[in-house]
Amino acid sequence: MIVPWGDVLARRAPAAEALHAPELTRTVKHQAAEQLAAEKPGAAPVSADALAKAGLIDRAQRHSRISEEFRIIQSKLLREAFGGNGVAAAARGNLIVVTSALPGEGKSFVTMNLAAGIARQGDRRVLLIDADVKPDSLGQIMGLSGAPGLFDLVRSGSHSIDDLIVPTTVEHLDILPPGTGAAESAELFASKRMAELLEELGQRYADRPIIFDSSPCLSSSNPHALAPWVGQIVVVVAAGSTHQGDVEAALDLVQNCPSVSLLLNKIAPWNLHSFGSYAYPLPSSA
Repeated sequence: MIVPWGDVLARRAPAAEALHAPELTRTVKHQAAEQLAAEKPGAAPVSADALAKAGLIDRAQRHSRISEEFRIIQSKLLREAFGGNGVAAAARGNLIVVTSALPGEGKSFVTMNLAAGIARQGDRRVLLIDADVKPDSLGQIMGLSGAPGLFDLVRSGSHSIDDLIVPTTVEHLDILPPGTGAAESAELFASKRMAELLEELGQRYADRPIIFDSSPCLSSSNPHALAPWVGQIVVVVAAGSTHQGDVEAALDLVQNCPSVSLLLNKIAPWNLHSFGSYAYPLPSSA
């Protein structure tokens, strides 16, 4: 369920005990690998197996409740980002950061499936940027460890963005890995060059959503540094386990973004009154 953060805070719902959700199958069918490889010679697409390990929901579940709920969220983000002519409707509206207050709330799972879900609609390409520096980030899981990416673009003007983007076996979905030099990430995110790069990305790819998987707000200053330069931020909140004070602290750190929403995650499957929520296996980290 995704709602403006102001509406949620107005309700001030108390924290409940942690809820556990049943396991969902996370597999994908191989799709259009040959076509994607032809579109970008020399770049091997991220495999279906790697995407499944990163949490991508099997397309066979496209009529499931979880898939329908993701479509509602996708529609909200796209309406915010794009006008009728297919280009960015508002300044930086196509730059979308997904974060959370704390680790383990499911933000990487959300990022992966929002990006892939929009790409599968077939209307536009989607660029997923791994902007997290944790050891098991999306880029790492997808086998892109050590590949040049976001941090290399910030440090050096000699790289071409197009050369560092990696296609996937989901048609219209591309990945930009975090790149090398993660130890410097705090300084890089706060740099003037990062702001310039974000503006360049938003303008160069104005016809597509650019979705960042960022670090948790209370574990890293990176979401705070990104907030003024992106158009939308989605804060993932684990139902029943994340304390209200942590959510409020996270929201304070990203308030410079013009559009901030909360996405309630890990709703118990028996809690059917809340369409737009979803449940999946509790990860050890996210």
